[in-house]
Formats: sequence, structure tokens, C-alpha cells
Amino acid sequence: MKIVVTGAAGLIGSHLVDLLLKENHEVIAIDNLSFSDGSNLSIDMLEIDLAAQDADELIPNADIICHLAAYKKAPKNSLHSSDVMSVNFNMMHNILKYCKESKAKLLFTSTSDVYGNSNTFTEDEPLLIGPPNVERYSYALSKLHDEQLVLNTVNEKQIHACIARIFGCASPRSNKGWSGGHLPLFIDKAIKGEDIIIHGDGLQTRSMSHALDIAEGLSNMVSKLDILNGEIINIGTDEETTVKECAEYIVNKTNSTSKIIYVDQTDAFGNYREIKRRWANTSKAKLFIGYEVNYKTFEVIDEIIEAFKNEYSSSNSN
Repeated sequence: MKIVVTGAAGLIGSHLVDLLLKENHEVIAIDNLSFSDGSNLSIDMLEIDLAAQDADELIPNADIICHLAAYKKAPKNSLHSSDVMSVNFNMMHNILKYCKESKAKLLFTSTSDVYGNSNTFTEDEPLLIGPPNVERYSYALSKLHDEQLVLNTVNEKQIHACIARIFGCASPRSNKGWSGGHLPLFIDKAIKGEDIIIHGDGLQTRSMSHALDIAEGLSNMVSKLDILNGEIINIGTDEETTVKECAEYIVNKTNSTSKIIYVDQTDAFGNYREIKRRWANTSKAKLFIGYEVNYKTFEVIDEIIEAFKNEYSSSNSN
């Protein structure tokens, strides 16, 4: 198969590219390097701004397109929430136009953020995210909009597509900043001996997979696209860990002098209702694609700690 992967230079995208290559697919990697320098990729890539007008005409012909590229606003950064929504909308418009004209099948990666404060995390449940005057919801809303647009287009029999809702993940390839998630951020701070900041009391739970497990789930979906038309499937782990226990484990594991500082979450996100629980209900994924995870959360942490330590030792010796 000839497969296009957008957002290929990112964490999940780069792991997915590697897996698809091992499965002897012809892979075309696309990224605009907004959130990566491209060092994660094992192949050459096309640098394309998928949100630009007529970007669909720049995408090479393929059998399948895995659309992972997305904008997500970090706290207090220069990217406006309106940009997050418009960029993600424009990219999806171009991707759907491409799929309609080329007849390529689509795997679209959405986010667990669309579940808001759910407890069951089932793919067909009604969704309640939050009030529109809170900018923090912009990313989730943009993904939810794109989900609906994809499914509408499927129902109109214009494309063949399915959706993966991705839960938290990390690997040694993770960005060390906020966009990489709390595990690599905490590990980076702990190794440097800097304060680890937790928003709220730290008792909120998250499910954190190895990015390889996520990529394998997506690869399985690619192989079963013929039977997944119009389906939404969660990809992640059902293991829950609190943000606090992860921070404490990281500090102990690294023998760090870092202090864990708790601040009111409104300092970062304003009037945002904290998500108290997050775990991947993978019942459907197990049934449809035989999905299983290979890594426990603390195994992921240990691997990242070792990789980051080696990286810092190498840089300090030069």
C-alpha cells in the first residue's frame, strides 16, 4: 500500500511511519515542522502547510492517508485559540477534498479531549465538553468538528474513513515542553533539578501509553480499514495514574532535588473545569482490531528517564 502520514515528524507520527515501513508499505511523510525539527523521522519528508489554500493538490497520490497533523494551544503561548480552530478546520477541508478526488481511504486521529469529564469513555456516548467562553476547549472542539465532518462525508458515501480517538502517550521521542505531556516535562525538570509544577491537587488521573502502543493500534486500524468505515475507536491504555504519583515516582527514580509545587489550575487555564479522570476504554478496539498494550505507565517513565539521562550526559560531555 502507498500511505501518506501527515504530522509525520511528531511523536506518534514518527513511530507510525517506522511501523508502516517495517510492514513494507510505501510511506510518504508530510509535516510543516511547526512542532518538530524532523529528527524523529527515519525517511525524507515533504514540508507542506496542509492548512494553506489548495494544499490538497500538493499531496501525492496514495491508497490511504493517515491524518495526524493538528495544532494544539499550549498555556500562554503565542498561538491563538482561534488559530487552533481555523488551522485544524482548514487542514481537514483539504484532506477531505483530497480523499474525495483521489479515492484514498482516510484514518483520522482525534483526541480523548472530546470526552470532557466522562467516566465511561465509550465511543458512542453523548459528549459534553465545556462552555464556549473558555478558550482551553478550542482544541477539543476543533477535533469534534472534524469528527462530525468526516462522518457526515462517510454517510454521504463520498469517502471511506474511520476515526481513532487517541489518549495520552509518551516515548523517548517526546517533546520536553508542555505539548509533550506531563511525563516528559516532569522527567526533564527532575533531571535538571528544577521545580515540577502541578496544576491543582495532582489527584486527577491520566492514562499514559507508550507511543509505540498507540502507533501499533493505528497500524492495526490501517490494516482493517475496509471493515472500519464510519467507526470511531479509542486507542490508549485503561491504566490510570494520578499526576501526583507520577511526579513523585519520577523525583524518586531520578534521585532529583526537584520540588513538587502545586498551583491553582486557573493560573494556567483560567476558568477551565479540570478533567478529573482520563482512561481509555479499549473494549471496542480489542473487539475490532485485536488491540493490546505492551507497556505499563511506569515502564514508559523508566524508558524515558534512561533516554533523557543519556542525552544529557552526552551533551554535557561535549
